Amino acid sequence: MKHLFLIIIFMVFGAGFAYAQEADLPPPAPAPKEKLKTDETASEAPKGGKDLTVRSEQDRAVMLKDLFATLKAAPDEEEAKLVAEEVWAVFLQSGSASVDFLLHRGIAAQNRGDNKLARRMYDHVLRLQPDYAEGWSRSGRLAADEKDLSRAVSDTTQALILEPRHFYALWTLGNILETLERPDDAFEVYEEANKIYPQHKQIKERVEHLRESAKGKAL
Repeated sequence: MKHLFLIIIFMVFGAGFAYAQEADLPPPAPAPKEKLKTDETASEAPKGGKDLTVRSEQDRAVMLKDLFATLKAAPDEEEAKLVAEEVWAVFLQSGSASVDFLLHRGIAAQNRGDNKLARRMYDHVLRLQPDYAEGWSRSGRLAADEKDLSRAVSDTTQALILEPRHFYALWTLGNILETLERPDDAFEVYEEANKIYPQHKQIKERVEHLRESAKGKAL
């Protein structure tokens, strides 16, 4: 993790962001349900599931600690996906109903290709709650999709400073590093994401691809 942040620091303060080719970027993460919880239903646990309502920062910390431990130990891809969805349920709660509404609206806009509206919504989120990791992660993903690598790096970096276990932000950063033709650094970032979410198929594929590519060059 220490070396990961050295990579990030270099990217933020180092050379420019010119690139010669594009790497495949992962699709945006699934949009949350359009209907947000109201104050009356927030305390109710989902039928047949866990109550993942974040009532305090202590709640958030305890839930995420348990969820990430479960995610790391998940025996297969399907089980891991269910746990990852629970992680998203926590990530998507900012603690502010208005910020949650703006974020959900931005995600929905991005998923239907309305990047202009998505940018407006994410910028509102960051202005209202600059310590919200998910806002920075979504903003960084949008910037990467739009080939604004300077902003993609800065926003994704901020997401990881606030939440170093954010495997989707790590995935985005790995994509950017591949785009910048820095496969060794990309490998380290993907490997970090793989440690957090070992059953994530695409992340695992990037780790194996770059490992094999490095072996081929060594030969």
